[in-house]
Amino acid sequence: MRNGSLKILHRMRVVAVLACLAVAAGTVPGAAAAPVKSAEMGVFSKAFTEPTINGKRTNEICVPHDHAPDAHPPDAHGHKEFDCKPGATTMSILPSGKVLYFNGLEGTDDVNFGITGEFGQASANDQTRVLDLAGGRPTWSTPTPNWGGANAKGYDKEELLPGLATTETYNDGSLFCADANFLPDGRVMAVGGTAYYAEPGVDGMQFGLAELEGLRSTRFYNPKTNRWTQGRDMQYGRWYPTLVTMGDGRTFVASGVTKLLKPVYPERPTDSGRNVVQTETFDPKTGRWSYNGAGGDRSLPLFPRLHLLPNGHVFYNAAGQVFNPSGQAYDEVLWNVAGSYDPKTKQWSDLDIPGIGTMAPGFRGSSFSIMLPLSPSDGYAKASFLSAGGIMGVTPGMYLANPFSAITTVDTKDDNALTTEATGSLNLSRWYSTGVALPTGEVVIFNGANRDEVVGPGSGNPMQQSELFDPKTKTWKAIATSGRARTYHNTAALLPDGRILVGGHAPINTMYANHTTLPGGFSPNDGRDPSFEIFSPPYLFRGARPKIAGLSSTPRYGKRFTITTAGPASKIDTVTLVRNTSITHLTDGDQRVVELKVLSRSGNRLTVAMAPNGNVVPPGPYMLFVNAKSSKGSIPSVAQQVMIR
Repeated sequence: MRNGSLKILHRMRVVAVLACLAVAAGTVPGAAAAPVKSAEMGVFSKAFTEPTINGKRTNEICVPHDHAPDAHPPDAHGHKEFDCKPGATTMSILPSGKVLYFNGLEGTDDVNFGITGEFGQASANDQTRVLDLAGGRPTWSTPTPNWGGANAKGYDKEELLPGLATTETYNDGSLFCADANFLPDGRVMAVGGTAYYAEPGVDGMQFGLAELEGLRSTRFYNPKTNRWTQGRDMQYGRWYPTLVTMGDGRTFVASGVTKLLKPVYPERPTDSGRNVVQTETFDPKTGRWSYNGAGGDRSLPLFPRLHLLPNGHVFYNAAGQVFNPSGQAYDEVLWNVAGSYDPKTKQWSDLDIPGIGTMAPGFRGSSFSIMLPLSPSDGYAKASFLSAGGIMGVTPGMYLANPFSAITTVDTKDDNALTTEATGSLNLSRWYSTGVALPTGEVVIFNGANRDEVVGPGSGNPMQQSELFDPKTKTWKAIATSGRARTYHNTAALLPDGRILVGGHAPINTMYANHTTLPGGFSPNDGRDPSFEIFSPPYLFRGARPKIAGLSSTPRYGKRFTITTAGPASKIDTVTLVRNTSITHLTDGDQRVVELKVLSRSGNRLTVAMAPNGNVVPPGPYMLFVNAKSSKGSIPSVAQQVMIR
């Protein structure tokens, strides 16, 4: 452990003991709050779904494969049984307000007996879609190419049995488990992903031990052309990596795994038995990735919860995904320690173990990590992160979810000093809930299950009741219940009008066999759910909404600008910038809400000071909100989309 301390070593000794004591108190879900008025709970819309498959209208999720020339997958997939509507396992809110989303686990519907024996060849490259909600009626379009365009050239198989792996090209460029973020010009960049094969296996045969590798691929989606193009590869294949946009517009990538089921690398034996420790940085000016050197190496979980601190460092919040019960790394104990990466020195520093003194010390598995609003009141020096639920500890971890919630704060003016405080617990214990930061400073969470559905797919009970976090009281309130059960690979994202788009649900086949929903109220497991719901948060029922009539200029670092409102500026409480969401598997390394300092209010004009630099507001697309005062709480406007460059 680099830059460690005796204090950290001592605390690591007690993490396991505290975790066992804490989980004993959290295995039984808390009682949900009593029903209240819908205006206080928010409202879900009816679910809606893409109406067609291969251009033909159908209410079915999947239809028999018709081998049409334009069908997905192409004719080479002669073994494929079904064509299906994609679900939103990754979701990006484009600057236009449209929604780019990716499917996940394409081909699980074609597994008849067991996913570990069949998926190496039943799998197919995942589809992409663009959803347009304008005009009150959803419409869909398909990007070109539909699946993003990466192929076998994007990776090199590291076969344990050379020459005995399948080589089909229809499933070697899947977007599943790629991470995505926005470049400063508004394009979406997706890195990594999945190449499937069977080892040992024979081309054209359905059976053979399913294996996957992380791709080195970099793909760009251009909203203006609705097309995917290919960029230069990363130096390391990554499945489940995390991206973070830096203050200068470059992108930092960490973790992922190159082989999942059998992490053995004959040509790189020192990397065997753990995730990718090397980190890289992408420069959008040159289009190239560069290795950050040995100082940038760090053992991290899959999809580590990473965030950019206001001093330009990358913060690891001691959380991520684990592949229980077999694990992914022989050095997983190090994941309990939060860390900070300095891009100037290209060195990591250990900070402390979050949660010591709370009911959830150390590593959190499969929980969200939400940055609470950065405030000008302290000069944007302190960054606080809300986490709740998930499972406790690294492998073998805890199969049962917990309700514990805490805020971890990093003080960048005090050498990144880390502190953690417990908040009120969730009303329901939750594994894999998606959190959404709201422009008012509140946080809402959706979906998930009460058990780890990677350990036992299909064995959890779905959590359909949402919860709202009040940053003033630091408590959670049970609010509206969704119409669809969404557990593994659910997503949610803030829309420019202040509502939230909720989608996803792509479970692993039940107990690693085929898709079967177990009786008795367990999670639905009859395939992916391609539907969406739109949630209207309680703040939309608190009173009249303020309106932005215009801006004097696009906000620029350290400069003043004027916001003209449709009503008196005196009614505006706060002004916030919210980064456009780009979320995969609970993870959005760029998610943030930044409060801007209001210098004066006069008539219907607000004079506002923009944040000082890109470390506080990294370049890219943002939604600008004005929030009105109300006795019931803040009320946000419809957002003005801005590009910060």
